[in-house]
Amino acid sequence: MMQRQETPLTFEQATIRAESYVGHEEKLRCLLEKATRKSEKCYEFLLGPWESLQIFLRLLRAQLAGKFRAPADSILTVIAAVIYFASPFDLIPDSIPVLDLIDDAAVVTYVAKANLTLISSFRTWEILRERTSIHL
Repeated sequence: MMQRQETPLTFEQATIRAESYVGHEEKLRCLLEKATRKSEKCYEFLLGPWESLQIFLRLLRAQLAGKFRAPADSILTVIAAVIYFASPFDLIPDSIPVLDLIDDAAVVTYVAKANLTLISSFRTWEILRERTSIHL
């Protein structure tokens, strides 16, 4: 029996796919859960970009909850990075130990660098929110 050969996911394809997650809360929640599980298993290999990925996940959760708003193009790029990270079959498939996270780390780092202003704004929002909740 022949197995279907899957084509590796590129970041460009992930960006296109990200559009289908905008406005679909349950679909985005499932993606966030999948990415969270994978990031917890891969923490040691992702040391550098791990914090950026965690910021992406928190940012998307805050966006879903209607607590934080970001420009649509930035949200699409962040969702695309999470899709790419969560996908087991991208340019370097998850079935190749150690090397499998190199492309994931590169995509997360690229998107983080391209969205430094958004990340800074979100982190400031988180800090201010923590301070106000402590004083209440």
